[in-house]
Amino acid sequence: MTQVVDLFLELAAIASPPGEERPVADVLTRCLRDLGLAPDEDAAGNLYARIDPTTEGTPLFFCAHMDTVPPDGKLEPVLGDDGVIRNAGGTILGADNKAAVVQMLDATRRVLAENRPHAGVELLFTTEEEIGLVGAAAFDHTRLHAQLGYVYDQAAPPGEIILGAPYAQGLEVTFHGRAAHSGMFPEEGRSAIQAAAKAIADFRLGRIDDEATANVGLISGGTAGNIVPEWCTFLAEARCHDERRLNDLVQEMLDACTFAATSAECEVSTALRKQYRGYRFAKSDDVVRLAADALERSGYPVSYALSGGAADANAFNERGLRCVNLANGMTDIHTPNEHISVSDLEGMVEVTLALVEGARAA
Repeated sequence: MTQVVDLFLELAAIASPPGEERPVADVLTRCLRDLGLAPDEDAAGNLYARIDPTTEGTPLFFCAHMDTVPPDGKLEPVLGDDGVIRNAGGTILGADNKAAVVQMLDATRRVLAENRPHAGVELLFTTEEEIGLVGAAAFDHTRLHAQLGYVYDQAAPPGEIILGAPYAQGLEVTFHGRAAHSGMFPEEGRSAIQAAAKAIADFRLGRIDDEATANVGLISGGTAGNIVPEWCTFLAEARCHDERRLNDLVQEMLDACTFAATSAECEVSTALRKQYRGYRFAKSDDVVRLAADALERSGYPVSYALSGGAADANAFNERGLRCVNLANGMTDIHTPNEHISVSDLEGMVEVTLALVEGARAA
């Protein structure tokens, strides 16, 4: 097996749900030091390392996150006879995003081992991406010398370039009613759950159109089955590639909550939490053109798409950097069927090297 496969199997066997990335960070620190680099860890647990440029050109940064969604079984990554890596333990594989980690790290190893000229390479391995881009948001982006960067966090075959990701808004809604015995004095009660249910029933949920989605993901309330519930809280979100339309959609949801509270003679309180800002690139933008050229030179047909989810790229683009998300071959992420082929795992190493080479010529 190649070094990139060996390292992926090692990392995939380590559980690293958000906030528990320490064992993975220790392995990566060892690997970076073996390359002669001096990794630095910030207060959020992000690992950063830099290679000084050896020639003129455009420096690049590469970012991948160390955490995965929490596994609910054993982590037993195995390489099958078909050249595909899966988890035999009945839970996630962790290719999201450990595949990107090893692809970027192995490409850096080859840059150094083969003395490839480069205009500067920076590596950033972040924490707690899966719960809201926490590590990337906490990282001091002014430490980056590069203004152009890449994350590999799209579950699709190599060749797909993500031109945009949505804006997202979180909502926490709490209805306040009046408790009463549900059998003896139900008319004295005011059901907060009934009010919440009416509001949710009036929401437009799921895929609203090509640009917008909405969801209610968590709900809780009441104290007992025989008491009219005096409170009910739910968490919701809305996403849209157009910020103005997102604001309109969120206001529509807030209006539905107000109407439901009035109808049920309850009160309602709402709290809005910005989750992340969206972004949009044109095919002609430098960071996109560099990616397209690298993919083509690596033998991959180029396609373009918009993402319905966020990645660390959202955090960097919000801060004025130019960061594109590239597909890297991981498939069926966040499920027990998650897998990645060795050819894709190794292929994105070549793409990374082509990016570095293309930036040198830029």
